[in-house]
Amino acid sequence: MTNQQLFAEVFPIHADSLPPLTAYRLSVTSGESVRQLGTKLAAWLGEIFGGFWVYSSGRLITDAPPNPVKLVIALDSARTEQRRTFGHVESLEEDFHWQPSPDEIADYVVRGPLALVEPTILEALARTVYTIRSSRIEREYHLRTWVVGAAPALSVSVISRLLYEPDLQAYLDTLEKPSDIVGLWVTDKTSRVQGEVVKLVGLLDEQRDHLLELTQRETTRTLTEAAPGDHWVVRVLAGSREYDYVADALDLVIRPEDIAHFAINQQQIEKALHLKPALHAQMVKLVADVLKEANLIDNAYSTANAPELFHSEAPKPNLCFANNRVHPFNPAKLSADFKDCGAQHLPERLSREPLRVTVLNTLGDEVGLFLEALKRVLERDYKLALEVVRERNMRVISQANLESAIRLLQKEASDLVMVFLPDEADDEDEGISDRSARMQVIGRGLPCLTISASTLERPEAMTNVVMGLISRAGAAPYLLADPLRYADHVVGLSLIHQTKREGDLVTGVARIYANDGTLLRGVLASAPLAAPSDGGIPEALLEKLLPRDLLREKRIIIHANGRLRRDTLRALGSWEDALDAALYPVEVIRSGVPRMYALSGGKIEPPSWGSVLKLSRSEAFVQSSDTTVQPLHVRCEQPLTIEEATHSVLLFTLLNYGAVKPTKLPATVHNADPIENGIVRGVMPAEIETNLAFWL
Repeated sequence: MTNQQLFAEVFPIHADSLPPLTAYRLSVTSGESVRQLGTKLAAWLGEIFGGFWVYSSGRLITDAPPNPVKLVIALDSARTEQRRTFGHVESLEEDFHWQPSPDEIADYVVRGPLALVEPTILEALARTVYTIRSSRIEREYHLRTWVVGAAPALSVSVISRLLYEPDLQAYLDTLEKPSDIVGLWVTDKTSRVQGEVVKLVGLLDEQRDHLLELTQRETTRTLTEAAPGDHWVVRVLAGSREYDYVADALDLVIRPEDIAHFAINQQQIEKALHLKPALHAQMVKLVADVLKEANLIDNAYSTANAPELFHSEAPKPNLCFANNRVHPFNPAKLSADFKDCGAQHLPERLSREPLRVTVLNTLGDEVGLFLEALKRVLERDYKLALEVVRERNMRVISQANLESAIRLLQKEASDLVMVFLPDEADDEDEGISDRSARMQVIGRGLPCLTISASTLERPEAMTNVVMGLISRAGAAPYLLADPLRYADHVVGLSLIHQTKREGDLVTGVARIYANDGTLLRGVLASAPLAAPSDGGIPEALLEKLLPRDLLREKRIIIHANGRLRRDTLRALGSWEDALDAALYPVEVIRSGVPRMYALSGGKIEPPSWGSVLKLSRSEAFVQSSDTTVQPLHVRCEQPLTIEEATHSVLLFTLLNYGAVKPTKLPATVHNADPIENGIVRGVMPAEIETNLAFWL
């Protein structure tokens, strides 16, 4: 490790201070969801017998076991009086041999005793709320259970959300078409439920009785009774369930992609939503201090109290440039090494044809000067020509304007779209306009290079721009001089499930690389699913995504974008046999991952690239970019080790050629969100087979 002291938003649970726990096995009639029924039954038993009741891993766990006879009588009463809810309960029997697992202990703490201190947590976070014109910045906390080194743990994350003021109904009053709120995000004023508006149901006068019949919470009932009859009732999709609300009961949540619709200061909002690492850590401390006071957790895992969990897995690769010239990877020297050596591979056509680009210009005359300078650099240093096929100028950046401009540029035959954007808030993630541009360009299967205003003023960034340009036109600026020893190929896999009128559909995206980073093939294809519940991959689709001609009898690491479903893993296992190959799935997970921090010289900053918090032999948090405190969550299965899995992820982040700022995801799954967005919106081509990395 470096001299940095590392710590994470993950805390060991004080298991020794918990009361004795008892577990009951729940049996239900077939066809009923055990999990949903178990959760409802746990809440009901808590009301009847007191104490905490939690459904976890197929059991009901409690710290207040009742007299067995009283439990039998209570269940009989529930089945009789609430037949609709509990009629499917067959039995609830104590599991006398049960010993709580770390997972179950963590579940019990988060869903049990922690509820007592939630008001104190909310009170502490409420003191951090402040307003910006027509909006209010709030903080909300999220807890998640983990097992770290075979011990129960929980993570504390605090996220910022932007609420429009005064509320949803007030915003509706400003709209000519109330239906324009469909697709926006809302949150219940009196709970933590939030989701997407999917429908305007009608006016409250027509819906009040129906709403009051459905409403169980007294606070929501009071709001519903008090609201005027001409206010709207909306339907909200929260997770997989839909709820009807009067608009007065909801606040409008403004997501980054929605900001352009509202009269608010975008730069101020970005700074408020994307906190510096030190402020993030302060917010988490507010919550953690409450939990420590309640004796539920100990100090966060760190190199000070758990040095055995933290490692540096930073690879030290050699990179191969033109004419097999090899240089050690050094971020500070990468541009200079490329400039001195040239590209490891360059398409032959670029020696006789210009590199053709279309340009989306939101910056004005400065872009023309930059392009002229870029042409001179390409001709002088790389013997390449650049042709601007078409330029579209855009003064106001909005989703609608971006979409209109890209549709126009898409008609031109070019190698890529260059998008010039203003600088955005100095945060650790990509900015709002950058994200929107990628959604529009990469979401249509078009290669895209975004360039910020500050880049135009940095001559030293020109070499990075050149690498970005040629890589999107089929070149490889450099490859790994030492191929992976433990795999022959690395494949990035994304799966997008859709429900359509004609039936369920799964679309797969595969990016197939050799073990030295050579791109062999990119594939996008779809296939119908046999049944709505089938989350696997049809064999005809597997044939396209993991083709025999490239992968037969090979060792293949599969970088999966997010978690893989069990039926997907089964399908991959069957295809592994068909290929006579070895498939090593590696889940690369971004959402819900606790942050990691480094304390160095009294400053809190992102950890160095390659820092790892190892949870187990098959699971780790990996710092894949030194510009962010948000690591990746990497999971694998034996025989591939977690060290090999993290090594492959880190090495393939180096193949996002031309990135001015280090990117967090490996090239195998980079920009998966714009691709999925394009597929869902129907603007991505239905089938793609290419040797161009349009996802960079």
